Amino acid sequence: MRRAAVGGGSNRSGSSSRSRFMYAETSNHPLEIILFLSPLIVLYELGLVLWLRMDQQVLTNRAHGGLVNFFRLFGVRAEDLHVSAMSLPSVALILTLLIWQVVARFPWKIHWRTIPLMWLESFALAAPLLVLAAVIGRAQFLMASNQVNEDSIRTLDVVGRASMAAGAGIYEELLFRMALMGGLHMLLFDVAKMKDQHAWVVALVMSSILFTVYHPIRDTTGALQWGRVIFLMLAGSWFGVLFQLRGFGIAAGTHAAYDATALLFIS
Repeated sequence: MRRAAVGGGSNRSGSSSRSRFMYAETSNHPLEIILFLSPLIVLYELGLVLWLRMDQQVLTNRAHGGLVNFFRLFGVRAEDLHVSAMSLPSVALILTLLIWQVVARFPWKIHWRTIPLMWLESFALAAPLLVLAAVIGRAQFLMASNQVNEDSIRTLDVVGRASMAAGAGIYEELLFRMALMGGLHMLLFDVAKMKDQHAWVVALVMSSILFTVYHPIRDTTGALQWGRVIFLMLAGSWFGVLFQLRGFGIAAGTHAAYDATALLFIS
């Protein structure tokens, strides 16, 4: 009887432990990431139609445009999916997360408490970059205003700027962290048989360098602006660390939170 009682107590304790809310784990589940990013995806998609059009041109970021061209290159027809060509990256992102959900056999259960906490964490993790940007100077506007001059940004209202920030956060992280950093790690670790930690470090450095040169780092005279280079390299490294430790959702959310805050200060 004593053994049975002990066994029963152990089972109840184990059940309680398994049912305990684990935010660090659930915030990196595909379903929670989809729900967390859905408002940003919808905001950006609406922005492409309503707020980011100017003189028959769509204000967007090169990461999103590059993904659109990638699908065109490989013959992916938006018409076959009943979406516009500009929406293909969004469709690809959601499908990728759903495939991950199926392959990893995550439970089809949504932890609703996770979503607002992910928003809070993203804005909290954007704070160090805002402090760094304030120290370095106007470099804080570089990520958000990539390939779009500040005069164009000034013509946008608050919703338009938020839409642009959402697109940059999602698709630059999709390109540089999920695709590039994750792909490099897989290549170095699985193919080249490099140690896991070493593979992550190399992937982090390489993706941060490419993230830096992807942005404008020269002034109108062609001179290299080292303040911008340092800021972008540190920002890329920060997003890379978040991607490795906290997952794609938090990395994209932090990037979008930073860009949205920075864009609001362009008067």
